Amino acid sequence: MARKSIKTNYYLFDASAREVVIPGGIQREQLILITNVTDNKVIYNFSDPELTATTYEISTDIRNVVTTRLVLAYDTTSMSDTDKLQIVYDDFEETMKPAETYMDSVNKQRVSTPQSQIDTDFEYGVQNTKWESLSMINNNPFAYKTDTPISVTSMEAFTDSKTIRVSVNTAETPLPAAGTAIFVQDTIHDAANGVFIVDEVLSAQNQFLYTAAYAWTAANSNINVTARTAVYTGTHYTGSDIGGTVSLSVPGGTFANQIIATCSNAHGLEVGNEIAVVGSAGTNVNGSWVVSSVYSPTVFGYYPDGSPSGAVGTGTIKLYPRPQGSSKHRAFDGGVKFSTNSFSKNQQAIRQTKRYFRYQSGKGVAFSTGSILAPAIENIDEITSSGTTVTVTCAVAHNVTRDTTVAIRECNDNAYNGDFQVSNVIDAYKFQYTANSAPVESTAAGEYTVTPVGAYGVNLEIGMMDQQNGLFFRHANGRTSVVRRTSTFQCSGKATVTNGSSLVSSYTGANQQGTKFAKQLEIGDYIVLRGSSYRVDGIISDTQLVIFPDYRGPSAINVPITKTVEKEWYQEEWNLDRCDGTGKSGYTLDVTKMQMLYMDYSWYGAGFIRFGFRGEDGDVIYIHKIPNNNFNTEAYMRSGNLPARYEVNTIPPSTSVTKSFGSSDTTIYVKEAPLDFPDSGTLRIRQTTSATAANQEYVNYTGLVKFEQDVIAVTSGNDAIQVASTTSLQGGGVQTITFNTPFSNVVAEKTYYVASVISPTLFTITDTPGSSVAIALNDETGTLLSPLSVAQSGAFTGLTRAEAGGGNRNLTIADGSSVGTISSSTGIQKGQRVIHPDIPDDTYVYDITGTTITLSKAVTSANPQGVDFPPIGDGNALAFTYSTTQPIGVELIGATSVPQISHWGSSVIMEGEYDDDRAYIYTAATKAQRGIPSGASRSIIAIRVAPSVDNGIPGSFGSRELINRMQLMLRQVDISSNGKFFIELILNPQVDTTATWLNVGGTSLAQFAILGNNSNISGGEVIYAFYSDNGVDDYDLREVKEISNCILGGGGDEFAAANAPDPTGIFPDGPEVLAVRVRNLTNGSRAIDARLSWKEAQA
Repeated sequence: MARKSIKTNYYLFDASAREVVIPGGIQREQLILITNVTDNKVIYNFSDPELTATTYEISTDIRNVVTTRLVLAYDTTSMSDTDKLQIVYDDFEETMKPAETYMDSVNKQRVSTPQSQIDTDFEYGVQNTKWESLSMINNNPFAYKTDTPISVTSMEAFTDSKTIRVSVNTAETPLPAAGTAIFVQDTIHDAANGVFIVDEVLSAQNQFLYTAAYAWTAANSNINVTARTAVYTGTHYTGSDIGGTVSLSVPGGTFANQIIATCSNAHGLEVGNEIAVVGSAGTNVNGSWVVSSVYSPTVFGYYPDGSPSGAVGTGTIKLYPRPQGSSKHRAFDGGVKFSTNSFSKNQQAIRQTKRYFRYQSGKGVAFSTGSILAPAIENIDEITSSGTTVTVTCAVAHNVTRDTTVAIRECNDNAYNGDFQVSNVIDAYKFQYTANSAPVESTAAGEYTVTPVGAYGVNLEIGMMDQQNGLFFRHANGRTSVVRRTSTFQCSGKATVTNGSSLVSSYTGANQQGTKFAKQLEIGDYIVLRGSSYRVDGIISDTQLVIFPDYRGPSAINVPITKTVEKEWYQEEWNLDRCDGTGKSGYTLDVTKMQMLYMDYSWYGAGFIRFGFRGEDGDVIYIHKIPNNNFNTEAYMRSGNLPARYEVNTIPPSTSVTKSFGSSDTTIYVKEAPLDFPDSGTLRIRQTTSATAANQEYVNYTGLVKFEQDVIAVTSGNDAIQVASTTSLQGGGVQTITFNTPFSNVVAEKTYYVASVISPTLFTITDTPGSSVAIALNDETGTLLSPLSVAQSGAFTGLTRAEAGGGNRNLTIADGSSVGTISSSTGIQKGQRVIHPDIPDDTYVYDITGTTITLSKAVTSANPQGVDFPPIGDGNALAFTYSTTQPIGVELIGATSVPQISHWGSSVIMEGEYDDDRAYIYTAATKAQRGIPSGASRSIIAIRVAPSVDNGIPGSFGSRELINRMQLMLRQVDISSNGKFFIELILNPQVDTTATWLNVGGTSLAQFAILGNNSNISGGEVIYAFYSDNGVDDYDLREVKEISNCILGGGGDEFAAANAPDPTGIFPDGPEVLAVRVRNLTNGSRAIDARLSWKEAQA
């Protein structure tokens, strides 16, 4: 026997109940001694009859956590629950086990030689050879950079305007057409750098206009920097425009300048989302705008800069969501910064490795990186004060709102320091807060930092994951957690899907069973259809739902539906060290400081996962361990092959209504405790009734009911449920409550009502609304460490229901201020957009009290007259009827701030080195001895990873069940010719003729295309080149980087010429493509063939 003390501090001591609960299973014959070291009293001794236990039990709880619970014979009622205990037990074997730090993720001592899988220091750039960046709105991408430059002579920015006017040297490059995507880098205006769309072409002046992300605040200037600024054409992603047809109109009336867009498909847009409109024959119609109203799933409104006129609804009109995300190199410290750069809902900015790192059984994979979970605003130029009003001037966009709390640190004058709510947003670079006392120094000195903290509606995620599977850290809504994401749960039934449609319907198979959407999915869930992820926007019934984006693959029946499930452990639930000072390490996590984040895992389908931070001594502090063996009925995620990924998004917190409510009600009850919602805000309530229709309303709330408690026990004597606290519960059958797992005779996820609150720890439930009569329950006992279930109840209170808006209102307000008075507050509510030339176009009503109005941003000129306040929705308060088959979703409509996330080097380590398995060498070749005229260049063959695969059969995008994530590793290129040629291998070019992709065949998961006799290619990057003469020559390609797929997994099926804005289906709109281009250097026509050979890392 070996005598040991338990290693964790996370036991439970309930002194008044004489109860101790110990993590893990300790048999009664093993437990030796429990000492209260605070009081120096022995409270359990196995050999003393007066110090034993009256109850001793070992159980496994709803979280698959094993605990040991004992009720002591010793009277501990005079002790405190917070007293420290020493718990000693006998183990059956004498063992020496190193700390977690010295064990790898397959529980072997860390003695094997590790091998790095990637080099990702960003000293000179964002490493586009190894990383991909992607921005989306509601799962819709926009456009990306091509290799076609635009010769620019000047780029003009105008005071308090987003418009950029670009002059083009048309002798060198043509003017891009309106609607063309463009990529801009290295202007002196950060907001003008990134991916945009040409709003208007001024042909006579050889100029075009586009819209920057935010306004230029200085005097009119040329922002072009000779020899640095570069402008390129861009290419749209496949399906980047809103599907179906789009019609535009100007109804006039109260909101005379609002353009109404009516879509044949659901548009998936939200108020505040950025859009681009092209193709209208009208004036002041096309361009880049912000959604001002969402009247229905198919109808929304926007305001152009001027009055729309002419044939507004005529033309081939296209509508693009325009995500604002960007990734930029931090040259001064070798990092990469990225952000959504927008508070609007459903924005994503993603950085992901092109490579999916191959897992090998019996070995662990370790990931580490340096990042900041709640980063400071980069580069503060000045902090000044006038009385208690403090103005912060940033060198870059601050991305804060009036709902943001900022932590000010390290100012020499301490009056500046503290946590403060933003009181005024002057422009993209300046904001204000009110200090507790007036600083002595009018201009702050010191190495100060300004950090937004506790933001809502924004998520930062770092780890090894993609949209469907993985392991990562998350910091969201002021809380830090670790997450396991998996897409292995197969929903009931199969689906019918249609290309370009957002409607998914049940397909009845041979067993005559359909789908159970309302029973297995919730609004906001992600599902996987033919390898691609889609967000569930609405559930119509058990057999129909609405997704975004529109279905991207070919139309199909009998399609499996896989649900993406996330299990999240918050900091207070970590089981090794909570990093709050109470753990073994004593480490206290400060999310505003840079951290070395660490995680490792083994797979086999049931391996374990660990998360940690690197401590101050350099060792890894493991914080949470997730066992998967003996817990799951399937693999804990689909594959151990994962990429490294960083993401910031404004995917909103969401929940669902649990009780019908009328058009005048001021409280709505919801399923979960709204822990991830701010204390007040604006919500979208929607009940989807068809693919193109819904009952929806936008409401404001000022209060929350948040009840989330573990169920400890059920006592049948009074049918009571015991929890630690019943605070926030209200009896009488008014308040709804749900339970996440079944216990006693309670049904999981069913809506019950609180019948009565018996005591501070006991309540009863009923299934009849308005009743105080409790339903009978069976006895069952758990503990706080081993609960029976989790009870949740939530509500939004103090509702302001939908208002109709108001037009032509006058404001009395000072220049640079955001608080003033309005001529009439009738129809005005928080969240409505504020439309006027002297008010920034993404401004909304922050608060309205009587005639006192607070705007989200400061006006740029005093006392604007004739201001429009369009309704957020259709302006009508509705009654909603609760339904178990047609749920009512509730979502926050925007983030309170969005960070500029930075990351530095990323490490992926294989414990015990990566063994390169023996594999087949696959080949693709031309065999026609194609004739090439003297001096001519032709492309002759191309290869790529097939976009999709299952059962070892590759196919085009969406034709098979999985996105193909294999790595194609080049081996050799062979040239057979009767002349002298210059040969180039071009990565991701454009080709001027179409070609059909053919499967290589056999066990290969690649495809090749034989290119036409007159084909040529443009763009792309030459990654290898050489000369070849008469005969057969071979060239080794093993040092050339592998080629792979893109984040989205595929675009068009053909390798075809494309001029923007048409998509190409080539990376990043599809797999990477490698083409062979040859140039005949001989006088006279010569013949040539080429062969490429490669290996495939398929698993």
